Amino acid sequence: MSAPLTSLDRPNSYIGRSLPRPNAKRLLAGRGRYVSDLKLPRMLYAAFLRSPHAHAKIVAINTEEARALEGVHLVATGADLAKICTPWTGTLDHFKGMTSAPQWPLPLDRVVWAGQAVVAVVAESRAIAEDALELIEVDYEDLPVVVDIDSAREAGGPLVNPGTANNTCFRSQLDSGTVDDAFAHAAHVVEEEFTFGRHTAVTLEPRAIVADYDPSAGMLTVHHGTQTPYQFQDLYSRHYNIPEARVRVIATDIGGSFGMKLHVYHEDMAVVGLSILLGRPVKYVADRLESFVSDIHARDHRVRARMALDARGEILAMDVLDLTAIGAFSTYPRTSVVEGNQVIRLIGAPYRFRNYRATLEVIFQNKVQTSQYRAVGHPIACAVTERLVDMAASKVGLDSFAIRALNVIPDDAYPQTSPTGYRFEALSHQACLKRLHEIMDYDSLRAEQADLRERGVYRGIGIAAFVEITNPSPAFYGVGGARISSQDGAILSLTPSGEVRCLISVTEQGQGTEAIISQIVADQLGLAQEHVKVITGDTEVTPHGGATWACRGAGIGGET
Repeated sequence: MSAPLTSLDRPNSYIGRSLPRPNAKRLLAGRGRYVSDLKLPRMLYAAFLRSPHAHAKIVAINTEEARALEGVHLVATGADLAKICTPWTGTLDHFKGMTSAPQWPLPLDRVVWAGQAVVAVVAESRAIAEDALELIEVDYEDLPVVVDIDSAREAGGPLVNPGTANNTCFRSQLDSGTVDDAFAHAAHVVEEEFTFGRHTAVTLEPRAIVADYDPSAGMLTVHHGTQTPYQFQDLYSRHYNIPEARVRVIATDIGGSFGMKLHVYHEDMAVVGLSILLGRPVKYVADRLESFVSDIHARDHRVRARMALDARGEILAMDVLDLTAIGAFSTYPRTSVVEGNQVIRLIGAPYRFRNYRATLEVIFQNKVQTSQYRAVGHPIACAVTERLVDMAASKVGLDSFAIRALNVIPDDAYPQTSPTGYRFEALSHQACLKRLHEIMDYDSLRAEQADLRERGVYRGIGIAAFVEITNPSPAFYGVGGARISSQDGAILSLTPSGEVRCLISVTEQGQGTEAIISQIVADQLGLAQEHVKVITGDTEVTPHGGATWACRGAGIGGET
Protein backbone atom coordinates (compact mmCIF):
# COMPACT_ATOMS: atom_id res chain seq x y z
CA MET A 1 0.00 0.00 0.00
CA SER A 2 1.45 3.39 -0.98
CA ALA A 3 2.03 6.13 1.56
CA PRO A 4 -0.76 8.70 1.88
CA LEU A 5 -0.39 11.90 -0.10
CA THR A 6 0.92 14.97 1.71
CA SER A 7 0.69 18.65 0.87
CA LEU A 8 4.11 18.38 -0.76
CA ASP A 9 2.69 16.02 -3.39
CA ARG A 10 0.32 18.63 -4.80
CA PRO A 11 1.37 20.38 -8.02
CA ASN A 12 3.14 23.70 -7.41
CA SER A 13 3.35 23.12 -3.66
CA TYR A 14 6.24 25.09 -2.21
CA ILE A 15 5.66 25.10 1.54
CA GLY A 16 8.25 23.01 3.37
CA ARG A 17 10.62 22.79 0.43
CA SER A 18 14.14 24.15 0.19
CA LEU A 19 14.20 26.40 -2.86
CA PRO A 20 16.62 28.92 -4.38
CA ARG A 21 15.82 32.50 -3.49
CA PRO A 22 14.32 34.35 -6.45
CA ASN A 23 16.62 37.35 -5.89
CA ALA A 24 19.80 35.39 -5.18
CA LYS A 25 21.32 35.57 -8.67
CA ARG A 26 20.59 39.28 -8.94
CA LEU A 27 22.30 40.01 -5.64
CA LEU A 28 25.26 37.72 -6.34
CA ALA A 29 25.76 39.43 -9.67
CA GLY A 30 26.07 42.79 -7.92
CA ARG A 31 22.73 44.07 -9.21
CA GLY A 32 21.24 44.84 -5.80
CA ARG A 33 19.29 48.10 -5.46
CA TYR A 34 20.92 49.58 -2.37
CA VAL A 35 20.58 53.13 -1.13
CA SER A 36 24.38 53.24 -1.02
CA ASP A 37 24.46 52.91 -4.82
CA LEU A 38 21.72 55.44 -5.56
CA LYS A 39 22.49 58.54 -7.65
CA LEU A 40 19.84 61.17 -8.34
CA PRO A 41 20.01 64.27 -10.54
CA ARG A 42 21.39 67.33 -8.71
CA MET A 43 22.26 65.18 -5.69
CA LEU A 44 24.48 66.58 -2.96
CA TYR A 45 26.39 64.79 -0.20
CA ALA A 46 26.41 65.29 3.55
CA ALA A 47 29.17 64.77 6.10
CA PHE A 48 29.17 65.45 9.83
CA LEU A 49 31.68 67.00 12.22
CA ARG A 50 31.71 64.88 15.37
CA SER A 51 32.46 65.71 18.96
CA PRO A 52 35.80 64.57 20.42
CA HIS A 53 34.32 64.98 23.90
CA ALA A 54 32.02 62.66 25.82
CA HIS A 55 30.34 65.60 27.56
CA ALA A 56 30.94 69.26 26.83
CA LYS A 57 29.23 72.60 26.41
CA ILE A 58 29.26 74.05 22.89
CA VAL A 59 30.61 77.56 23.47
CA ALA A 60 30.99 78.71 19.85
CA ILE A 61 31.02 77.35 16.29
CA ASN A 62 32.95 79.10 13.50
CA THR A 63 31.92 77.91 10.03
CA GLU A 64 33.03 80.85 7.86
CA GLU A 65 35.95 79.10 6.14
CA ALA A 66 33.90 75.95 5.54
CA ARG A 67 31.07 77.95 3.94
CA ALA A 68 33.55 79.67 1.62
CA LEU A 69 35.05 76.42 0.29
CA GLU A 70 34.22 75.84 -3.37
CA GLY A 71 31.64 73.12 -3.81
CA VAL A 72 30.03 73.62 -0.39
CA HIS A 73 26.30 74.36 -0.57
CA LEU A 74 25.33 74.44 3.10
CA VAL A 75 26.84 74.33 6.56
CA ALA A 76 24.15 73.70 9.19
CA THR A 77 24.19 73.65 12.98
CA GLY A 78 21.64 72.44 15.46
CA ALA A 79 20.00 75.85 15.56
CA ASP A 80 19.47 75.83 11.79
CA LEU A 81 17.64 72.51 11.80
CA ALA A 82 15.70 73.26 14.99
CA LYS A 83 13.86 75.98 13.05
CA ILE A 84 12.14 73.37 10.87
CA CYS A 85 12.21 70.14 12.95
CA THR A 86 10.39 69.51 16.21
CA PRO A 87 12.28 67.54 18.89
CA TRP A 88 11.51 63.95 19.83
CA THR A 89 11.53 62.16 23.17
CA GLY A 90 12.27 58.44 23.52
CA THR A 91 9.66 57.54 26.11
CA LEU A 92 6.57 55.35 26.05
CA ASP A 93 3.57 55.84 28.30
CA HIS A 94 3.29 52.24 29.46
CA PHE A 95 6.77 52.39 31.02
CA LYS A 96 5.52 54.41 33.99
CA GLY A 97 7.90 57.03 35.26
CA MET A 98 10.25 56.74 32.31
CA THR A 99 12.21 59.88 31.42
CA SER A 100 14.52 61.01 28.62
CA ALA A 101 15.68 64.42 27.40
CA PRO A 102 14.33 65.89 24.14
CA GLN A 103 16.51 65.23 21.09
CA TRP A 104 17.19 67.34 17.99
CA PRO A 105 18.86 66.43 14.70
CA LEU A 106 22.02 68.23 15.87
CA PRO A 107 22.74 69.44 19.43
CA LEU A 108 21.89 72.99 20.45
CA ASP A 109 24.16 73.58 23.45
CA ARG A 110 25.82 70.37 24.64
CA VAL A 111 27.38 67.20 23.30
CA VAL A 112 26.69 64.08 25.33
CA TRP A 113 28.90 61.39 23.81
CA ALA A 114 32.17 61.18 21.92
CA GLY A 115 31.28 60.90 18.25
CA GLN A 116 27.98 62.79 18.39
CA ALA A 117 27.32 64.73 15.17
CA VAL A 118 27.59 68.49 15.81
CA VAL A 119 27.73 70.27 12.43
CA ALA A 120 26.54 69.13 8.97
CA VAL A 121 28.19 70.09 5.68
CA VAL A 122 26.48 69.54 2.32
CA ALA A 123 28.66 69.69 -0.79
CA GLU A 124 29.05 68.55 -4.38
CA SER A 125 30.86 65.43 -3.18
CA ARG A 126 31.50 63.59 0.04
CA ALA A 127 35.20 64.41 -0.28
CA ILE A 128 34.55 68.17 -0.48
CA ALA A 129 32.18 67.93 2.49
CA GLU A 130 34.85 66.16 4.53
CA ASP A 131 37.46 68.76 3.55
CA ALA A 132 35.10 71.46 4.76
CA LEU A 133 34.71 69.73 8.12
CA GLU A 134 38.40 70.34 8.79
CA LEU A 135 37.84 74.09 8.40
CA ILE A 136 35.17 74.26 11.13
CA GLU A 137 36.22 75.41 14.59
CA VAL A 138 34.20 74.44 17.64
CA ASP A 139 34.98 75.82 21.07
CA TYR A 140 34.03 73.32 23.78
CA GLU A 141 33.96 73.58 27.56
CA ASP A 142 34.40 70.23 29.28
CA LEU A 143 31.63 69.01 31.57
CA PRO A 144 31.71 66.13 34.10
CA VAL A 145 31.56 62.77 32.38
CA VAL A 146 29.49 59.75 33.43
CA VAL A 147 30.77 56.58 31.78
CA ASP A 148 30.18 53.62 34.09
CA ILE A 149 27.21 52.21 35.95
CA ASP A 150 28.53 52.85 39.46
CA SER A 151 29.32 56.53 38.93
CA ALA A 152 25.97 57.02 37.21
CA ARG A 153 24.16 55.74 40.31
CA GLU A 154 26.10 57.80 42.86
CA ALA A 155 23.90 60.16 44.83
CA GLY A 156 24.99 63.72 44.19
CA GLY A 157 27.27 62.69 41.34
CA PRO A 158 27.51 64.25 37.88
CA LEU A 159 24.35 64.26 35.77
CA VAL A 160 24.17 63.30 32.11
CA ASN A 161 21.19 65.63 31.69
CA PRO A 162 21.46 68.68 34.00
CA GLY A 163 18.24 69.64 35.67
CA THR A 164 17.15 66.06 36.28
CA ALA A 165 17.03 64.45 39.71
CA ASN A 166 19.38 61.59 38.83
CA ASN A 167 20.70 59.45 35.96
CA THR A 168 17.84 56.96 36.07
CA CYS A 169 15.81 56.61 32.89
CA PHE A 170 13.45 53.94 34.21
CA ARG A 171 13.02 51.67 37.21
CA SER A 172 10.74 48.67 37.46
CA GLN A 173 10.20 45.79 39.84
CA LEU A 174 8.45 42.45 39.63
CA ASP A 175 7.77 40.78 42.96
CA SER A 176 5.66 37.75 43.82
CA GLY A 177 5.98 38.68 47.51
CA THR A 178 7.25 35.28 48.63
CA VAL A 179 10.90 35.33 47.53
CA ASP A 180 12.53 35.98 50.90
CA ASP A 181 10.64 33.10 52.52
CA ALA A 182 11.63 30.74 49.70
CA PHE A 183 15.30 31.60 50.07
CA ALA A 184 15.08 31.29 53.87
CA HIS A 185 13.84 27.68 53.57
CA ALA A 186 16.00 26.64 50.59
CA ALA A 187 18.40 23.71 50.84
CA HIS A 188 20.72 25.26 48.26
CA VAL A 189 21.38 28.78 46.99
CA VAL A 190 23.58 29.74 44.04
CA GLU A 191 24.49 33.31 43.19
CA GLU A 192 26.54 35.09 40.54
CA GLU A 193 27.20 38.52 39.03
CA PHE A 194 27.29 38.79 35.26
CA THR A 195 28.78 41.58 33.18
CA PHE A 196 27.80 41.93 29.52
CA GLY A 197 29.88 44.29 27.38
CA ARG A 198 28.53 46.57 24.69
CA HIS A 199 28.55 45.50 21.09
CA THR A 200 26.88 46.62 17.89
CA ALA A 201 25.65 45.23 14.60
CA VAL A 202 28.11 45.43 11.70
CA THR A 203 25.91 45.17 8.63
CA LEU A 204 27.27 44.66 5.12
CA GLU A 205 25.60 47.93 4.12
CA PRO A 206 26.03 50.72 6.69
CA ARG A 207 23.23 53.14 7.46
CA ALA A 208 22.32 54.98 4.25
CA ILE A 209 19.76 57.63 3.33
CA VAL A 210 18.91 59.90 0.40
CA ALA A 211 16.35 62.59 1.19
CA ASP A 212 14.77 64.41 -1.75
CA TYR A 213 12.43 67.29 -0.95
CA ASP A 214 10.55 68.84 -3.86
CA PRO A 215 9.42 72.33 -2.75
CA SER A 216 7.23 72.81 -5.83
CA ALA A 217 5.04 69.87 -4.80
CA GLY A 218 5.69 69.96 -1.07
CA MET A 219 6.69 66.31 -1.45
CA LEU A 220 9.37 64.50 0.53
CA THR A 221 10.81 61.27 -0.88
CA VAL A 222 13.29 59.41 1.31
CA HIS A 223 15.29 56.45 0.03
CA HIS A 224 16.17 54.85 3.32
CA GLY A 225 18.04 51.71 4.33
CA THR A 226 15.47 50.82 6.97
CA GLN A 227 13.42 47.85 8.10
CA THR A 228 10.32 49.94 8.73
CA PRO A 229 9.40 52.44 5.99
CA TYR A 230 5.91 53.19 7.32
CA GLN A 231 7.29 54.02 10.76
CA PHE A 232 9.60 56.60 9.20
CA GLN A 233 6.89 57.97 6.93
CA ASP A 234 4.98 58.85 10.09
CA LEU A 235 8.02 60.30 11.88
CA TYR A 236 9.25 62.45 9.02
CA SER A 237 5.70 63.71 8.52
CA ARG A 238 5.19 64.66 12.15
CA HIS A 239 8.57 66.19 12.95
CA TYR A 240 8.90 68.17 9.72
CA ASN A 241 5.21 69.11 9.55
CA ILE A 242 4.60 67.58 6.13
CA PRO A 243 1.28 65.81 5.44
CA GLU A 244 1.83 62.06 5.68
CA ALA A 245 0.39 61.53 2.20
CA ARG A 246 3.20 63.73 0.85
CA VAL A 247 5.95 61.68 2.48
CA ARG A 248 7.20 58.66 0.59
CA VAL A 249 9.77 56.26 2.07
CA ILE A 250 11.42 53.73 -0.23
CA ALA A 251 13.42 50.81 1.17
CA THR A 252 14.38 48.38 -1.57
CA ASP A 253 17.28 45.99 -0.93
CA ILE A 254 18.69 46.39 2.58
CA GLY A 255 22.17 45.07 3.27
CA GLY A 256 21.38 43.62 6.68
CA SER A 257 20.03 45.23 9.83
CA PHE A 258 19.65 42.91 12.87
CA GLY A 259 17.39 45.53 14.48
CA MET A 260 19.95 48.32 14.15
CA LYS A 261 18.01 50.03 11.32
CA LEU A 262 14.78 50.39 13.29
CA HIS A 263 15.68 53.51 15.19
CA VAL A 264 15.72 57.27 14.62
CA TYR A 265 19.28 58.51 14.17
CA HIS A 266 20.24 62.14 14.47
CA GLU A 267 22.10 62.13 11.16
CA ASP A 268 19.13 60.68 9.29
CA MET A 269 16.76 63.29 10.65
CA ALA A 270 19.35 65.94 9.83
CA VAL A 271 19.65 64.78 6.21
CA VAL A 272 15.90 65.18 5.75
CA GLY A 273 16.15 68.71 7.11
CA LEU A 274 19.14 69.51 4.90
CA SER A 275 17.20 68.47 1.81
CA ILE A 276 14.27 70.65 2.87
CA LEU A 277 16.57 73.64 3.37
CA LEU A 278 18.22 73.14 -0.02
CA GLY A 279 15.34 71.79 -2.10
CA ARG A 280 17.70 69.16 -3.54
CA PRO A 281 18.49 65.48 -2.92
CA VAL A 282 21.01 64.96 -0.12
CA LYS A 283 22.80 61.65 0.45
CA TYR A 284 24.54 60.32 3.53
CA VAL A 285 26.19 56.93 3.99
CA ALA A 286 27.90 56.25 7.31
CA ASP A 287 31.44 54.92 7.05
CA ARG A 288 32.62 52.18 9.39
CA LEU A 289 34.26 54.49 11.92
CA GLU A 290 31.14 56.64 12.07
CA SER A 291 29.00 53.57 12.50
CA PHE A 292 30.85 52.47 15.61
CA VAL A 293 30.22 55.82 17.33
CA SER A 294 26.69 56.50 16.09
CA ASP A 295 24.85 53.21 15.40
CA ILE A 296 22.97 51.95 18.44
CA HIS A 297 24.93 49.67 20.76
CA ALA A 298 23.36 46.84 22.74
CA ARG A 299 23.55 44.68 25.85
CA ASP A 300 25.38 46.91 28.33
CA HIS A 301 24.17 45.04 31.43
CA ARG A 302 25.36 44.08 34.87
CA VAL A 303 23.13 41.43 36.38
CA ARG A 304 23.23 40.09 39.92
CA ALA A 305 21.11 36.96 40.23
CA ARG A 306 20.53 34.17 42.70
CA MET A 307 18.53 30.96 42.66
CA ALA A 308 17.05 28.93 45.53
CA LEU A 309 16.56 25.14 45.28
CA ASP A 310 15.24 22.35 47.49
CA ALA A 311 17.24 19.27 48.41
CA ARG A 312 16.15 17.42 45.24
CA GLY A 313 17.28 20.25 42.96
CA GLU A 314 13.88 21.74 42.17
CA ILE A 315 13.97 25.50 41.63
CA LEU A 316 12.10 27.40 44.32
CA ALA A 317 12.85 31.03 43.59
CA MET A 318 14.93 33.56 41.65
CA ASP A 319 16.01 37.06 42.68
CA VAL A 320 17.47 39.38 40.02
CA LEU A 321 18.89 42.91 39.76
CA ASP A 322 19.55 44.10 36.19
CA LEU A 323 21.45 47.38 35.79
CA THR A 324 21.23 48.46 32.16
CA ALA A 325 23.26 51.37 30.79
CA ILE A 326 21.76 53.02 27.69
CA GLY A 327 23.76 56.10 26.77
CA ALA A 328 22.68 59.73 27.04
CA PHE A 329 19.17 59.33 25.60
CA SER A 330 16.54 56.67 25.23
CA THR A 331 16.12 55.87 21.53
CA TYR A 332 13.06 56.88 19.59
CA PRO A 333 10.38 55.68 19.02
CA ARG A 334 10.82 52.21 20.55
CA THR A 335 12.93 53.32 23.54
CA SER A 336 16.02 51.84 25.17
CA VAL A 337 14.01 50.26 27.99
CA VAL A 338 12.61 47.32 26.05
CA GLU A 339 15.78 45.21 26.23
CA GLY A 340 16.07 45.35 30.03
CA ASN A 341 12.34 44.74 30.34
CA GLN A 342 12.71 41.60 28.21
CA VAL A 343 15.65 40.43 30.33
CA ILE A 344 13.81 40.47 33.63
CA ARG A 345 10.67 38.97 32.07
CA LEU A 346 12.45 36.11 30.27
CA ILE A 347 14.81 35.04 33.05
CA GLY A 348 13.76 31.58 34.23
CA ALA A 349 11.14 31.30 31.48
CA PRO A 350 11.50 27.55 30.69
CA TYR A 351 11.28 26.47 34.34
CA ARG A 352 8.56 25.63 36.82
CA PHE A 353 8.78 27.91 39.86
CA ARG A 354 6.50 30.58 41.36
CA ASN A 355 8.66 32.81 43.56
CA TYR A 356 10.30 35.62 41.62
CA ARG A 357 11.64 39.09 42.25
CA ALA A 358 13.42 41.25 39.72
CA THR A 359 14.50 44.87 39.73
CA LEU A 360 15.42 46.72 36.55
CA GLU A 361 17.31 50.00 36.57
CA VAL A 362 17.90 51.69 33.21
CA ILE A 363 20.69 54.23 33.52
CA PHE A 364 21.95 57.17 31.48
CA GLN A 365 25.64 57.63 30.70
CA ASN A 366 27.80 59.68 28.31
CA LYS A 367 28.01 57.02 25.63
CA VAL A 368 26.30 56.01 22.40
CA GLN A 369 22.67 55.04 22.82
CA THR A 370 21.77 51.39 23.26
CA SER A 371 18.52 49.88 22.07
CA GLN A 372 16.80 46.87 20.54
CA TYR A 373 19.13 44.56 18.69
CA ARG A 374 18.78 41.02 17.45
CA ALA A 375 16.96 38.78 19.99
CA VAL A 376 16.16 41.65 22.34
CA GLY A 377 17.06 40.63 25.91
CA HIS A 378 17.00 36.92 25.12
CA PRO A 379 20.76 36.13 25.22
CA ILE A 380 21.18 37.85 28.59
CA ALA A 381 18.14 36.20 30.14
CA CYS A 382 19.25 32.82 28.82
CA ALA A 383 22.89 33.22 29.90
CA VAL A 384 21.96 34.27 33.44
CA THR A 385 19.36 31.53 33.88
CA GLU A 386 21.39 28.70 32.44
CA ARG A 387 24.58 29.60 34.28
CA LEU A 388 22.67 29.47 37.56
CA VAL A 389 21.10 26.16 36.56
CA ASP A 390 24.54 24.70 35.84
CA MET A 391 25.86 26.01 39.15
CA ALA A 392 22.86 24.46 40.88
CA ALA A 393 23.44 21.12 39.15
CA SER A 394 27.00 21.06 40.42
CA LYS A 395 25.95 21.98 43.94
CA VAL A 396 23.11 19.46 44.13
CA GLY A 397 25.06 16.74 42.32
CA LEU A 398 22.81 16.39 39.30
CA ASP A 399 23.69 15.99 35.65
CA SER A 400 23.05 19.02 33.42
CA PHE A 401 20.28 17.22 31.56
CA ALA A 402 18.78 15.79 34.71
CA ILE A 403 18.34 19.12 36.49
CA ARG A 404 16.71 20.65 33.43
CA ALA A 405 14.41 17.67 32.94
CA LEU A 406 13.43 17.97 36.59
CA ASN A 407 12.57 21.66 36.34
CA VAL A 408 11.21 22.49 32.88
CA ILE A 409 7.51 23.18 32.63
CA PRO A 410 5.79 19.94 31.54
CA ASP A 411 4.59 19.91 27.96
CA ASP A 412 1.04 19.12 29.07
CA ALA A 413 0.91 22.02 31.58
CA TYR A 414 0.21 24.77 29.05
CA PRO A 415 -1.19 27.38 28.78
CA GLN A 416 1.04 28.71 31.54
CA THR A 417 1.69 32.17 32.97
CA SER A 418 5.25 32.71 34.10
CA PRO A 419 6.02 34.37 37.45
CA THR A 420 7.15 37.39 35.40
CA GLY A 421 3.68 37.77 33.87
CA TYR A 422 4.31 36.35 30.40
CA ARG A 423 1.72 33.89 29.14
CA PHE A 424 2.92 30.93 27.10
CA GLU A 425 0.43 28.94 25.07
CA ALA A 426 2.12 25.69 24.03
CA LEU A 427 5.82 24.97 24.53
CA SER A 428 7.61 21.64 24.45
CA HIS A 429 10.80 21.69 26.48
CA GLN A 430 10.38 18.10 27.62
CA ALA A 431 10.14 16.86 24.05
CA CYS A 432 13.05 19.07 23.02
CA LEU A 433 15.30 17.82 25.81
CA LYS A 434 14.47 14.21 24.99
CA ARG A 435 15.16 14.71 21.29
CA LEU A 436 18.37 16.62 22.00
CA HIS A 437 19.57 13.84 24.32
CA GLU A 438 19.06 11.35 21.48
CA ILE A 439 20.67 13.24 18.62
CA MET A 440 23.66 14.23 20.78
CA ASP A 441 24.14 10.62 21.87
CA TYR A 442 24.64 12.28 25.22
CA ASP A 443 25.82 9.31 27.22
CA SER A 444 28.55 8.58 24.69
CA LEU A 445 29.64 12.20 24.70
CA ARG A 446 29.96 12.17 28.48
CA ALA A 447 31.97 8.95 28.36
CA GLU A 448 34.26 10.46 25.73
CA GLN A 449 34.58 13.61 27.81
CA ALA A 450 35.67 11.62 30.86
CA ASP A 451 38.19 9.65 28.81
CA LEU A 452 39.70 12.80 27.32
CA ARG A 453 39.93 14.46 30.71
CA GLU A 454 42.11 11.63 31.98
CA ARG A 455 44.48 12.49 29.12
CA GLY A 456 44.52 16.19 29.96
CA VAL A 457 42.05 17.27 27.26
CA TYR A 458 39.22 19.35 28.69
CA ARG A 459 36.12 19.33 26.53
CA GLY A 460 32.96 21.15 27.53
CA ILE A 461 29.36 20.14 26.86
CA GLY A 462 26.89 22.98 27.05
CA ILE A 463 23.12 22.74 27.27
CA ALA A 464 20.65 25.60 27.44
CA ALA A 465 16.87 25.91 27.48
CA PHE A 466 15.19 29.15 26.51
CA VAL A 467 11.96 30.74 25.37
CA GLU A 468 11.89 33.01 22.34
CA ILE A 469 9.35 35.80 22.04
CA THR A 470 8.40 36.32 18.41
CA ASN A 471 5.64 37.53 16.07
CA PRO A 472 4.25 40.50 18.07
CA SER A 473 0.48 40.56 17.75
CA PRO A 474 -1.77 43.29 16.31
CA ALA A 475 -2.40 44.56 19.83
CA PHE A 476 1.04 46.17 19.76
CA TYR A 477 0.01 49.13 17.59
CA GLY A 478 -0.08 52.37 19.53
CA VAL A 479 1.09 50.87 22.84
CA GLY A 480 2.65 53.63 24.88
CA GLY A 481 2.25 56.05 22.00
CA ALA A 482 4.47 54.27 19.49
CA ARG A 483 2.78 54.43 16.08
CA ILE A 484 4.07 51.04 14.95
CA SER A 485 1.79 48.51 13.33
CA SER A 486 2.04 44.82 14.07
CA GLN A 487 -0.33 44.06 11.23
CA ASP A 488 0.73 43.79 7.62
CA GLY A 489 -1.07 43.99 4.32
CA ALA A 490 -0.72 42.41 0.90
CA ILE A 491 -2.28 43.16 -2.46
CA LEU A 492 -2.37 40.52 -5.20
CA SER A 493 -3.00 41.47 -8.80
CA LEU A 494 -3.07 39.47 -12.01
CA THR A 495 -1.08 41.00 -14.85
CA PRO A 496 -2.23 40.77 -18.51
CA SER A 497 0.47 38.17 -19.12
CA GLY A 498 -0.98 35.88 -16.48
CA GLU A 499 1.63 36.46 -13.78
CA VAL A 500 0.83 37.48 -10.22
CA ARG A 501 2.17 40.59 -8.55
CA CYS A 502 2.25 40.70 -4.74
CA LEU A 503 2.73 44.05 -3.03
CA ILE A 504 3.43 43.52 0.66
CA SER A 505 4.43 45.73 3.59
CA VAL A 506 7.05 43.27 4.90
CA THR A 507 10.51 44.46 3.85
CA GLU A 508 13.51 42.59 2.44
CA GLN A 509 16.72 43.03 4.39
CA GLY A 510 18.50 39.87 3.30
CA GLN A 511 16.40 37.39 5.29
CA GLY A 512 14.50 36.09 2.26
CA THR A 513 11.19 37.95 2.25
CA GLU A 514 10.86 37.70 -1.52
CA ALA A 515 11.39 33.94 -1.36
CA ILE A 516 9.05 33.35 1.58
CA ILE A 517 6.17 35.42 0.23
CA SER A 518 6.48 34.08 -3.32
CA GLN A 519 6.40 30.51 -1.93
CA ILE A 520 3.19 31.23 -0.04
CA VAL A 521 1.50 32.96 -2.99
CA ALA A 522 2.53 30.27 -5.46
CA ASP A 523 1.38 27.53 -3.11
CA GLN A 524 -2.03 29.06 -2.45
CA LEU A 525 -2.75 30.02 -6.05
CA GLY A 526 -1.35 26.84 -7.55
CA LEU A 527 1.11 28.38 -9.97
CA ALA A 528 4.85 28.24 -10.51
CA GLN A 529 6.93 30.36 -8.14
CA GLU A 530 8.73 32.06 -11.03
CA HIS A 531 5.39 33.56 -12.08
CA VAL A 532 5.10 35.50 -8.80
CA LYS A 533 6.73 38.91 -8.41
CA VAL A 534 7.03 40.30 -4.88
CA ILE A 535 7.33 44.07 -4.38
CA THR A 536 8.33 45.44 -0.97
CA GLY A 537 9.47 48.56 0.78
CA ASP A 538 7.67 51.49 -0.82
CA THR A 539 5.05 53.42 1.14
CA GLU A 540 3.63 54.85 -2.10
CA VAL A 541 2.58 51.47 -3.51
CA THR A 542 2.71 48.75 -0.85
CA PRO A 543 0.02 48.40 1.84
CA HIS A 544 0.55 49.89 5.28
CA GLY A 545 2.16 47.59 7.81
CA GLY A 546 4.73 46.95 10.49
CA ALA A 547 7.36 45.50 8.12
CA THR A 548 10.33 43.49 9.36
CA TRP A 549 11.32 43.10 13.02
CA ALA A 550 11.08 40.48 15.79
CA CYS A 551 11.05 37.51 13.38
CA ARG A 552 7.58 38.56 12.23
CA GLY A 553 8.05 38.62 8.45
CA ALA A 554 6.77 35.12 7.75
CA GLY A 555 4.62 34.72 10.85
CA ILE A 556 2.64 37.96 10.48
CA GLY A 557 3.30 39.08 6.91
CA GLY A 558 2.89 35.56 5.57
CA GLU A 559 -0.63 35.34 7.03
CA THR A 560 -1.94 38.53 5.43
